[in-house]
Amino acid sequence: MALLSRVSPACLEQLDYEAHQKARVLFRADDPEMRARLFVVSQEIMVAVQEARLTAASTIHPRQSQPPYQHPAISGISIDSEGLVPLSAFAIQGDGLEIDGHVFFMMSPIQANNANFWTLAAIQRLGLGDAVRVRLDPLLHGPAERIGGRFYSMIVYGQQLDWDRIADLRKPEHGRWQPGSLSTRSQFTDYVWDPRGSEVHFVCEEVPLAYDIRERGSRYFHAVFDKQSGRLTHVDGAIRLYSDAEHGVRVTQHVRHASKIGKRVKVFRAERPIASEALSELCPAFFVWNYDVARYFGTDIPPSI
Repeated sequence: MALLSRVSPACLEQLDYEAHQKARVLFRADDPEMRARLFVVSQEIMVAVQEARLTAASTIHPRQSQPPYQHPAISGISIDSEGLVPLSAFAIQGDGLEIDGHVFFMMSPIQANNANFWTLAAIQRLGLGDAVRVRLDPLLHGPAERIGGRFYSMIVYGQQLDWDRIADLRKPEHGRWQPGSLSTRSQFTDYVWDPRGSEVHFVCEEVPLAYDIRERGSRYFHAVFDKQSGRLTHVDGAIRLYSDAEHGVRVTQHVRHASKIGKRVKVFRAERPIASEALSELCPAFFVWNYDVARYFGTDIPPSI
């Protein structure tokens, strides 16, 4: 109650209609002012937790001492140089990863810690459970009898890209989208198909707003299409973390020119070549709630969050 009482009237007055509607859904209090106070405090806690999550995932070394990798339930699992572990070591229950009576979660690239449900669902549909390594959330885990994976009914599926056109590219093909009212909040999302000899590299990044970079990075997706085999020889999803100065530079550039600015933290990576068609499911699932990416891949994602 002490935290609630510290919320100033001026702070409450700044809440817009959307914030009040979210508070109505999240909290059962009958008093609108109490709901508003609960909403403000919950947002502050969410920011603090996400900051702690990103700090834990990006600055603690060696990898074996980085939470949650010191937990006894996963003490025998191999951790690679990017802090990823084999997904096949876990039983996937919704978005929960169960092992030895304990449930872990894949680290989310955005504040919504349920965002990976759709990425994991796509990985399973594509039969890639034995080919993917993932980063575990450093904060969210617990005994299976107390915490479990979540299940959602939102359907995600994609249409096949024209890979003949991609294979025939002679120069980079690129674009940029400004977020609509339904998409996750961001500065913009840009992408490029970049032909390099016998390969075409696909990069897509959702760049956060300047005032969001304390608690979130960008969602960053990279894939390599091999023209000769017609398969994806590399796929990974990551978070790209920016300082104020780096973000200021990034928003003046397109992703095809952004190079290695910022710090990349891998969320998942495929360990073997996979069918090119998998990109139409994996990329929209990783960018769940980004409806520009969904439309680009011809993906049907209802406006639900």
